[in-house]
This record gives sequence, C-alpha cells and structure tokens, in this order.
Amino acid sequence: EACDISCADGRGALVAALPADAAVRLLVQNAAIGDPAPLGELDVEHFEAALRVNVVAPLALFQAFLPHLRRGEGRVLHLGTSVAFHPQRGTAVYGVTKMAFHRLYEQLNAEQVGVPVASLSPGMVDTEGVRDHVGKARSLGLPHVRYFDEAFANGSTTPERELARCVEELLGKDAHAFSAREWRFSEWRKERLGQERGGQQPVGGSWSEWRTGAVRERARAWSGGALLFCAGAVAGAAAGAALGRAR
Repeated sequence: EACDISCADGRGALVAALPADAAVRLLVQNAAIGDPAPLGELDVEHFEAALRVNVVAPLALFQAFLPHLRRGEGRVLHLGTSVAFHPQRGTAVYGVTKMAFHRLYEQLNAEQVGVPVASLSPGMVDTEGVRDHVGKARSLGLPHVRYFDEAFANGSTTPERELARCVEELLGKDAHAFSAREWRFSEWRKERLGQERGGQQPVGGSWSEWRTGAVRERARAWSGGALLFCAGAVAGAAAGAALGRAR
C-alpha cells in the first residue's frame, strides 16, 4: 500500500502496517525526487521537499526499522546516482540531495549499529520518473538531455534483469564487502562480461552460473524468504511498499 514517506504520518502508517515482531531482512532506500531547474529558477520549496524525501525519510525509516533489521539480521541497500558526484547545470535539487543521501550511507556504517548498509549506483534505468525528468529538462533547454537521448537511441540504459542479478550478487557478499564502498552497476557489468569472454571465473559467480541459478540460490539462502521492505518513487510521489513476509 502506497504512502507518503516525506511526512511523519506517512512513515508512521508504513511502520504500523508491519507486525511488531517482524524481522526485516532487507530495506531498500530508493525513493527520490528532484526536478531539473536552472539555479535562478530553482523552487526552494521543491528543494525542501526533495530533502524530506531523499534524506530525511531514509534516515527516519532506518531508525524506525532498526529493531526489525536487527531481529532479522538484515541489511540496507541505498540506490545512489553518479549525478551526486558530477555537478551539471540544472541538476542542483537532485544532485545536492543525493550527495547528502550518499553521505548518510557512509554515516550509517560509521555508527556501527550492527546493520550493514550498501550503496549501489544503478546507472540510467528507463523508468517513468526518468522520462518525466528528461521532458522537463528538455523544456528548459538543459544540456544533459543529450546524454539521455543518446542512451535511449543506442540502448545503453540499464537492463532491469541484469540489475536484479547485480543486486543478488551484492546480497551474496559478506557484511564487510557489502558495505565497503559504493558499487556501480556499469563496473559490475563490464567486469562480468569481460571475464565471461576471457573464460575467467569471476568472484561471486559467472553469467553461466546465473543461468543455472547457483549464485542466485546463494543470495536467496541469505535472504531466507524473510520480509523485504522497499521504498520507491512512483510518478514523482514518494511511496513505500512492504514485500514478502515476516518470519
């Protein structure tokens, strides 16, 4: 059931929807908003809203679900973006708030509360939100639209099935490796394809292993079928959804 995670009431409703003794194995922090705008035309109220969705909500949800994550020996996965590290004209709202989100990932690990947190930059996934962003950026004549147009034209967006495999492999890592650095789908894909072509056996499993399901089963053995919790963005509105089951 969708709810607005940008406000305390919405987050409270989401937490209340779970059994008090739920064991959470995975919290995916994926909700994000941030319309493009030249600095002189930037809507400060929208910037504040983006801070609530992109930074405040992930922190508050981590706090709220910490007892459940500890009970389930769970993990947290942040979905980051390269925009945080590469400033471009018109991307202040999304870029600045996502940089703060990255800093939050680092801080959560530094606190050493017993729940490892990873960050994954998935690349450009062809979603409704991305298309909405491109349309708004195009209407403003912003230069980074060209990057999106080229990606759409040559099919270099992130394939969702391969991204899912990347996440599965990431979940199969031990807690230290899982949280040690920000992972990038583009690097993972290049490494895996290069090793397959060279006949090497990559650490964590080859593409042939993915086809036979060996690595997938190792990741599923970690998840144990326990509750999965995901926070996402739906058509620009922050939302939360609980998936799976509590053990």
